[in-house]
Amino acid sequence: MAYNIDGVDYLTIPEAVEYMGCTDGWVRMLCREGKLESRLLGKRLRLVAKRSATHVRDTLSTRAVGKKHLAKRPAAKRKKAKRKR
Repeated sequence: MAYNIDGVDYLTIPEAVEYMGCTDGWVRMLCREGKLESRLLGKRLRLVAKRSATHVRDTLSTRAVGKKHLAKRPAAKRKKAKRKR
């Protein structure tokens, strides 16, 4: 469900993830760093400007998009890292 505030279309974080084709952690990091135009609605709902998401999506490398599947798996199903002795 896209929001329209002051004539600007906004997406929620899950919608921006789907639209941009990357992980939600990446979208949140871009918002924190100011590289992705966003706005906080209330205390918990962050909205991302669709025009900004489009610009960032066009600049994403295939590596960022290619690792999206790794973020979807729960931590319990990931392989444990081998420790070096």
